[in-house]
Amino acid sequence: MADKPATIKSVSADAEPSLADVREDLDQLRTDFARLLETLGKTARHGVEGAAGEAGSAAADVTDWAEGQYLTLRESIREQPITACAVAAAVGVILGQFLLRR
Repeated sequence: MADKPATIKSVSADAEPSLADVREDLDQLRTDFARLLETLGKTARHGVEGAAGEAGSAAADVTDWAEGQYLTLRESIREQPITACAVAAAVGVILGQFLLRR
C-alpha cells in the first residue's frame, strides 16, 4: 500500500514572530555582540602583553649571548694576536674577491 503524503498545515498568525519579538531578538544580538567584542579585545590585549614579555626576554637572552661571544673573541685575540691577524686578513681577501667579482 502506498502511504498518503503528509499535508503541510498552514502557519497560523500566532506562530509568526511579532515585531516586538524581532526587536527583542535584535537587542539580545547587540548585547551578545558587544560582549563578544569585549572578550576579543581582552584576549588580544593579553596576547600582545604576552608576546611583548617574550620578546623582551628573547632580547635579553640575545644580548647576554652576544656579550659572552664578544668577551670570548676578545680573549682569543689577546691570547693569539698573530692568528687573529691572519684570520682577519684571510677574511678580507675572500670578501675582496667576492666584492670585486662581477
